[in-house]
Amino acid sequence: MEIKLSNISFCHYIQKEPQVKTEVYIKNNILIFVRKGTKLIHLHDKTLNINENSILFLRSGNYLMSEVLDEYYEAMLFLYEDSLLLDFINKYNIQPKKTLNSESNIFKIDDTPDLKTMIDATCTYFTSDILNKEEIIKLKLEEAFLNILNSSSKIEFTNLLASIYESNYFKIQVEKEFSYEDNILDLALKFKLPTLSFRLKFKDVFKTTPKKWQVNKRLEKAKVLLESTSKNVSEVCILSGFDNLSWFIQVFKKKYNKTPKEIKNNNN
Repeated sequence: MEIKLSNISFCHYIQKEPQVKTEVYIKNNILIFVRKGTKLIHLHDKTLNINENSILFLRSGNYLMSEVLDEYYEAMLFLYEDSLLLDFINKYNIQPKKTLNSESNIFKIDDTPDLKTMIDATCTYFTSDILNKEEIIKLKLEEAFLNILNSSSKIEFTNLLASIYESNYFKIQVEKEFSYEDNILDLALKFKLPTLSFRLKFKDVFKTTPKKWQVNKRLEKAKVLLESTSKNVSEVCILSGFDNLSWFIQVFKKKYNKTPKEIKNNNN
């Protein structure tokens, strides 16, 4: 079941088959509350074991592989635009500053009775036929965000807010329109920018060149596929957007200090 409002959607997700691997490129931020079951989330740099009552933040613009371990898995998902957190930042005059060396693309929130109660109530509002539903839901989520800022997950959440605040519109659009197969410079035309202007803007926002960013995204996907699927190195090369196997192996080894084959053999 999925319900959409202007800049936030709610999804009640149920899966009844274990060991099902699903690959996902996240185009919207997601807040997940796991009610039943266990799931593994494979990213390029780590694997998270998600248990019952886990609360997760997943940042947009990331590739992952999810794998349900139990016969029954149930979760409540809030999919929201960066604008929701930007409104939150402005409303409460928050001035977030990064305190970590890298962005927190995915992290778990410590479960508390108060936070669980708020999330349950917010789920109820989504499925209720009431006046001013959207405003009430946003207020409940704001309450949850304020509680997180007072929790042990404050640093990770503040880092997320800082990332959103700094990147704003351009970064949101790049991550939404990004394709593993297409040349990222094609986005310059879609954004109605000269190629040089797009390059300069991209480097200012992402702190790297468009080509390096795209190669890095493709490598992250390749690593997840090698570790989580039965696909061979050549298949992974193509599925990740590379068209030259030799170059793929070269840049992969440079990033991870192992060849794709070594990664594959280690996980067999």
